[in-house]
Order: sequence, then C-alpha cells, then structure tokens
Amino acid sequence: MPIVHRSRGLRRLVAAAIAAVIPAAGVAVMAAPTAEAHPFGPPLSARLDVDGAEVTVTWTAAEDDWVNLGEFLGAFTGQTDQNGGGGEQLTGAEILSQSDNLPSYFLSHFVIEQDGQPCQGQVTQLQDLLTLGAQLVYTCPQPVTTVDLTVTTLTDINEAYRTVVTSDVPSEPAQGLFTTTTATQQWSFDHGAGGGTAQIALVAAGALILAALAGGVLWWRRSSRRARPAQAEPGSPAEPARPEEAVR
Repeated sequence: MPIVHRSRGLRRLVAAAIAAVIPAAGVAVMAAPTAEAHPFGPPLSARLDVDGAEVTVTWTAAEDDWVNLGEFLGAFTGQTDQNGGGGEQLTGAEILSQSDNLPSYFLSHFVIEQDGQPCQGQVTQLQDLLTLGAQLVYTCPQPVTTVDLTVTTLTDINEAYRTVVTSDVPSEPAQGLFTTTTATQQWSFDHGAGGGTAQIALVAAGALILAALAGGVLWWRRSSRRARPAQAEPGSPAEPARPEEAVR
C-alpha cells in the first residue's frame, strides 16, 4: 500500500479535528483517504492487567490515529445523527465512540487464547477515547498464567503501524512490540512476584485487619488495667496505716 506523508500543517489540522465539535462541513475535512494513514508517529500502545481468569486491555492512540480509524470504519460519514440528546453537536471522538463498528473492530484485532482456547472478550469502555482510550475485558477458561496475544490494530489501514504492549503486573516479557510480522506473542504472568489488582487489594485488606486487631488488643489491655481494683502484689510494701489507727 503506498504511503503518503502528510504535511505538518495537515497533520495538526486532522489531529485537532477529532477533538473538536464537527459541524457538517467539518466532516469533509476529516474524510481524507485511508492511504494517507500516518503510522510513523509514536506507536500505538496497549496495557495489560490480569486478575484471576480475566485479562484487561487498555488501548490508546494519537489523535490522528483515532481519525484514521474513524475514517476506516466510516464513522464520520455513516453517522446520521451527529447531535447529542440535547441537540448539541458531537465531537469527532464522541461520534466515533458511537460507531456500531468500533467494538467489533477491537475484538477482531485483539485476540487472546489460552491453551488454544479463545478467551471471550467484550468492550467495556469507549467514553472519552482521547484520554482514557478503549478498554476490553477478556474472560479465559482458567486463571491466567500464560496466554497467546494477537494485536493487529490499524495494520489493515497501513502495515507500518505497530503497537507497544506493556503489562501492569509482572510478566515475561514485560514489554513487547507487535507488528505485522510479530502479530502473535506468548505472554506469561508471574503472580508469585506480586502485583495484580486483586492480590494488591488482598494484601492491603490483610494489613488493615492486622492493624485493627493490634489496636483492639492494646485498647483492651489498657481498659482492663484501669478497671482493675488496686491490689498489693506479692512482695510489694504493705499499705501504710491510717492516722486514726496509729493513735490507738
């Protein structure tokens, strides 16, 4: 596929358009041919998080890459209602987030398998794409230790696109670069090395419980001492006699 470099001015214009309110005339500005895809900026990125049998993927991209994806999916030309419920015009990112094709695109370009069995995915977050990105959650047949991860996002627009994947939990590899030639890589997670949302939460909860128990024991011992009547302990000096008893 031929690659056409954009001028810097056009790149800034397209990048700004996705975040801006798009009037009808603005759609024409964004409707650049997909041959002008720009995969030579910062790579796409994705983060992995593992909790039990679930793998969470958070995918983020530069603004012009979101534009390219929206053009590729026909989100800006196929969306008949470009107004919000209150009648306000939507931004390009808001229009893209409402595209019916967007969830299926992500699920077909992020594939996770465990022992040859596919993990079932669903898209859980498409709001505020420019800031939060897209989030997908995959449920695997067994608690996750090793999976095969396939990432091909935007490579169907331009083969030069690549994605850097990192993990929020200890893993091997800790980071990987996915390209058209290395689209599938095996990923192992070391739960014994600590990390993971559920494990961290469990450790924190245990620490709080221990601290509460220690505080309760200390309070009980102090209360018991205050409530206990004064008694002469064995070997202690005898209580001095009262004045009236000394006169007798």
